[in-house]
Amino acid sequence: MASPDPALAGAAAVALTGLAEAYRPRPITPLMPWRYSNRLVKPYVITARGRAWDDGMVALARSAASRQLEFDDAMGGVGLGVVVLHLGDDGVYLVVQSWAKDFQSRLSIFSGFDVDDLRPAPIGAAPCIWELEVLSHERASYVNHILNAEVDVASWLDDALDTRPQPAADGIPSGT
Repeated sequence: MASPDPALAGAAAVALTGLAEAYRPRPITPLMPWRYSNRLVKPYVITARGRAWDDGMVALARSAASRQLEFDDAMGGVGLGVVVLHLGDDGVYLVVQSWAKDFQSRLSIFSGFDVDDLRPAPIGAAPCIWELEVLSHERASYVNHILNAEVDVASWLDDALDTRPQPAADGIPSGT
């Protein structure tokens, strides 16, 4: 391990080492786009180890996200958005991002013990490392397909992040 900067000695160095040892990538599953009369949304599900999702959870998340997206539209949304349902170790998180006029975005976070318990997250809450992976991909996708292109919405919709483990090409049908 490289020698740490003296500014990060002691407890800070221990904390960083603990984070590095505990970090594991989480599967990110893109879902079929949500189509509304005036909006297109790219939804994702992130799952911590041992967590599973189902269509009922996604429906509850979609309902909560839709209310936020309607508000975002009224505040200047351009009709494109991203929703991340994250089933974490310590609860459930819903991140709603809408692209808005003047190169801005609106970001809202909801949290709860379960999907049917989602409430606005406390002021100051920000996306976690796994949610930021999706948002980073989506920022690049928006720039590449909408801002740097000729507003290629179809390509934007097709450009989804998928980090689920893939079976080996020479594996048996069970994927192992």
